Parts: sequence; structure tokens; C-alpha cells
Amino acid sequence: MGRAPRRRIGFVTCGEHRQLTPDDRLSIPLLGARAIEVVPTVWNEPLAEDLDGLVLRSTWDYHVKLPEFLAWVDSVEARGIPLWNGPSTIRWNVDKAYLLEVERRGVPIVPTRHAPRGSGARLSTLLEEAGWTEAVVKPSVSGGAFETWRARGLEPDDARFARQLVAMDCLIQPFLPELVSAGEWSLMYFHGRHSHAVLKRPAAGDFRVQEDFGGVASPVEPPPWVIASAQRALEAAGHETLYARVDGVVRKGRFELMELELVEPSLFLESAPGAADRFAAAISAVLG
Repeated sequence: MGRAPRRRIGFVTCGEHRQLTPDDRLSIPLLGARAIEVVPTVWNEPLAEDLDGLVLRSTWDYHVKLPEFLAWVDSVEARGIPLWNGPSTIRWNVDKAYLLEVERRGVPIVPTRHAPRGSGARLSTLLEEAGWTEAVVKPSVSGGAFETWRARGLEPDDARFARQLVAMDCLIQPFLPELVSAGEWSLMYFHGRHSHAVLKRPAAGDFRVQEDFGGVASPVEPPPWVIASAQRALEAAGHETLYARVDGVVRKGRFELMELELVEPSLFLESAPGAADRFAAAISAVLG
């Protein structure tokens, strides 16, 4: 029998990470062993020739260039280049207002209010109506805790929110002490099957769990009911996925969804034995 033909895929990134992240580089030799070459591909630069597919990885500037990013997705689709996750999934997932859609499908989410850009909504009024004394404000399209802040509905908060709402849709959620005391769960899935998980905790005095703000992620084995809850949330999205990360918080005895990360999530491949190999196997499977 002859050798399987060698295939080339682009790991899609941004200019700041043009050589890919250390986490994503873990899968390169494992893909090489499967006769798959990885080409680092900056999304807003010319594509390499003869790519058999593209896998979104660290396009971590898309939220500040959304029209250009979605136009790029359209162009990839028009050229017939396979893209994972798929274009329809990306378009659905870039705006976190999808949370309200998933909630309507029966998935518990962190309570969320949506304020459209230019609506003139008043933050203190929203908090009063919801019965929240503290909240977290974030753009509906965001990444890496961009423009995400903690609010109490005071006059300076109203003014800041008003300025933000001129430029973008916003989500408002209650501040959850559980995120500080217990942490945020991130569960990774490949082809809809659970692979591994981490528990992310913020630095002292902060509520943001991202590494850029001092957050720390630790490997963890979730209890079966948390895995099952995250699985139901992913299935409720109604999209087939090569990779997915389900973020949530446990409070009042249940798992509440915070985000379904289906565009460019960190997958914490270094955190669990075999995770990078499972990712490589999933990519090999979609290439056929």
C-alpha cells in the first residue's frame, strides 16, 4: 500500500500571533504524524496556495474588525475552502446575544439583558428592573474581556454605559460572587465529545479570569453532571462543531452557561494528557 497523500491546512491566527500560540503548536507534530502540514495563516493576509482546509485558532482581533472578519469568512466560503468551525456557525457565534436563543431552548444561562446600540437604555434602570445591585457589562461582540467592566448603577456607571452604548450592543449580567470564590468552568469538546476541562480563577481583587488580567486556569475533572449540562448546552446550539469550549459557572446547584466558544477559543491542550492528540485526530477525521 502507498502512503496517504500529504495534506496542508491553515491554522488561522492574527498578526500578533502569526507563529501561533504555544498551545496550538502542540498539535503540529501530531498532525505531521498524520501526514498533515500546518501552515500559520493570518486571516487578513493573502492565503497560501493549495490548502485543504482552514481551522480557526487565534483570530483574537476579530471582535474589533468584525465586518472585515465576516467578509473574510464569506470569501473563504465562496472559494470553496473548507473552514472549521463552519461559516454558519461562526456567523451565529460571534455575537453573544446567541445566549438568549440558547436560553429559549431550555438551557440555563447566567441571567442576561441585551441593550442594543443606540437604544439609550439606562444602566441603573436595567439593574433596578432586574433586581441586581452589581452587574458586569460587556460588548455583545467581544473577546478577551474587551470593554468588560463591573458596575453598580451609580451615576458614573450610567455615563460610561451611555458612551459604550453609542458604539456597540451590550450585554448586562449580574456580578456573580461564585466566579471569584469557585471559578469558571471551561469544558472542551471535539466533534461534540467531551475531551478535558479547566477551572479558571481570577487574580485577587479582580473578576476577569483571562490570563491577560492575571487569571489562572487549572486542570480539573468535572463531575458527570457538569459534563452532561455542558453537553446539553452545546447540543442546544444546533451546530456541528470540530471544536468547542463551553464556559459556565456552578451556582444554586446547577451549571449556568456563560459562553459557547465556537469561533477561536483557547483549548488548553497543554492541560490534559492526550488532549492535543485528540484535537489532531478530530482534524484528521474532518479532512477525510
